[in-house]
Amino acid sequence: MDDTELHYVTYDADAILSDMLISYMEAGGGIINPGDEKEILLQAVLQIMMQAFAGMDNALRMDTLRYAVRDYLDIYGEKRNCYRIPAAAATAKVKITLQATGVATTLAAGTALTADGETLYLTDEALSIAGYAQELEVNVTCAQTGSKGNSLLANMEMQSLVPIDGVTTIVCTESATGGQDEETDDAYRERIRTYGLASVSTGPQQQYESVAKEVSSEIIDARALNLGDGQVGVYLITQSSTGLSALIEAVEAALNDKTARPLTDQVTVAAATAVPYTLNVKYSYDGSSGVQALITSAVNEYKDWQEHTIGRAFNPDKLAAMLYQAGATRVLWGSGSNFNSGTVEYTEIDPDEYCKGTISLAVIST
Repeated sequence: MDDTELHYVTYDADAILSDMLISYMEAGGGIINPGDEKEILLQAVLQIMMQAFAGMDNALRMDTLRYAVRDYLDIYGEKRNCYRIPAAAATAKVKITLQATGVATTLAAGTALTADGETLYLTDEALSIAGYAQELEVNVTCAQTGSKGNSLLANMEMQSLVPIDGVTTIVCTESATGGQDEETDDAYRERIRTYGLASVSTGPQQQYESVAKEVSSEIIDARALNLGDGQVGVYLITQSSTGLSALIEAVEAALNDKTARPLTDQVTVAAATAVPYTLNVKYSYDGSSGVQALITSAVNEYKDWQEHTIGRAFNPDKLAAMLYQAGATRVLWGSGSNFNSGTVEYTEIDPDEYCKGTISLAVIST
């Protein structure tokens, strides 16, 4: 058994077999020699017992937040009113230009279009083709769920998988948005731990933030603020600015549901304001192998920590400490380093802001 993890049912197969052999002999079953058919029979019984113990242990572990996975984790979250964010298909808008053919026809809903030959987008509705030169616009939905569908960008040319008489061009006019992968077990587990286990009633700050983050895995962080009597502002950090308006509308709809807010609250949703910074880091190290990779890893970890939480103060001292821990022997802020056009130092920011910037690395020559 793996003793590094918590198990609810622990057992030692050798010890159990030894007890079985002794009990059998003490009950008058006679001496059992190694390889005896009686020992083989008891070993077979032992295997059945081991399977039962393992099944019982796994069932108990799957009822815990720490160890539950997939469907078991879904059940755990559902019991706490916290549901896994499902995968969603991206949507876009396409313009189809046709030349005159003199033949009226209908382009069926579900016609497959593609820009790369791999990812398919299906027309949402049937189109009437009149037989003369015309331009038609239609909404399309990616045939597969997931973030891959967001790769279709405005002005990309597309083709139909089936011939369409009279078509001269098919062009994407509005980039695909809304595609998202199903929430991973780790992300879902952390959201249950942060929000699902809280004993909250309608209206608290944590409840608003929980409902907002459930809308999409594109939302990195959400912060609810009291803007005055009955006024609640909810601010978001998202993976990208693409489709931000639609995402804000979705969060507004979720937060204005009668189960998500008191009747007296007026809720507004907006993107959190990014406060820029630039850190041109110059560092030295003793030349040890692997230090530069550790330095780069520390920078990436710092950026996630600094930029993924609304209202978190700008803290360059933490980055310096992480770089020293990674193996740097000296750390300097090079020319051009600044925070919001000011000096590089610990700085508090407003609760509806977050830090967003760039970090470059250069080794100090000796």
